[in-house]
Amino acid sequence: MTQQFDESMKEIVLGLVAIGTAPYSVSKIEDVFAKDPVPIEQKIDALETADDILKSSNFHRAVEEYIQRLQKGDPDSEEKDTKINPVQDIPPDKSDSQIKAIASTLIKPVEIYGTNISEPRNKRFLRPYKDDTGVYTIGIGHKIGDGSKAAKNKWIKKYGHTITPKFAEKLFDKQLDYHLNRVKEIFGATFNYFTDGQAAVLVDISYRGDLLPNMDWVKLLQRGKNIEAANEYLDHEEYKKRKKKGRDGVVKRMERNAGILANKS
Repeated sequence: MTQQFDESMKEIVLGLVAIGTAPYSVSKIEDVFAKDPVPIEQKIDALETADDILKSSNFHRAVEEYIQRLQKGDPDSEEKDTKINPVQDIPPDKSDSQIKAIASTLIKPVEIYGTNISEPRNKRFLRPYKDDTGVYTIGIGHKIGDGSKAAKNKWIKKYGHTITPKFAEKLFDKQLDYHLNRVKEIFGATFNYFTDGQAAVLVDISYRGDLLPNMDWVKLLQRGKNIEAANEYLDHEEYKKRKKKGRDGVVKRMERNAGILANKS
């Protein structure tokens, strides 16, 4: 607790922290302040201090909404508005393990045969190979370095000509962690408003290399324009080129992803 707070402010901050494990909403923050009314500036100071202590995405979003309402100009606006339009609870933090499990079921069947890398027919993926774009890959769609021949040779020097299914799964899990964290970073607070399926699709899109923060479809999705975002996502040079030749695995994969993104339910 910083030294700038007097005892009453410490009590307020502790009150906010004390309910940190519950789903947060603006109304719950109001309940804390109702017990000891203070000026707006002190409310904001207390919220920011509690936010630093809790480090909860749920609480952070509730704080942002509460401060926005305070800054409308009416010190009592939050109490008045809440009585008319009850504020819904902030969506709970998502389960990383659940999203990764869904992403795994989306990614594996398009990178290997089935979902079990240990199956005999997947043996070919345990050695460095070129994917259909000429990039050197191994395991469950794991790109070797920059995908070049030099990167492949460096890999072989370090790991040998083949890897075990267990090592392939380990590489895959690390990649899922990386891409899930990347999706969270790009979408920020918007991430928790996606369904688990949509979050998993975004992991798949990142895994395929089609996710950059400045892409138009990403900006549309951040604004809640799901259908427009899905259509823009398919305005993709590789997708259109492949679709002219038929519906191969990449086309089907991208169309599936677009369909899930477009569905808000």
